[in-house]
Amino acid sequence: NDFVNGADLASIVGDAPLVGIYFSAHWCGPCRGYTPKLKEFYDILVAQGTPLPIAFASSDQDEDSFASYFAEMPWHAFKFVDDRIEVLN
Repeated sequence: NDFVNGADLASIVGDAPLVGIYFSAHWCGPCRGYTPKLKEFYDILVAQGTPLPIAFASSDQDEDSFASYFAEMPWHAFKFVDDRIEVLN
């Protein structure tokens, strides 16, 4: 189980031609302003049947901030403090 919801990467990505990794954090003001725009774009793609799996890669300092911020997102997230986030970043 690679992600918060217990999913693995293969099941999230499927045969999608692109995958988004959203590096963000609750404490980042510009990020918090961008998240609703990304969500709107994501929702348009979903409505059109265009797959764009997105995985949230958090830079939050504590798990409560991560959970609060991730609750606003309709996509998947790496587990809090996942070593792969730093490697991907």
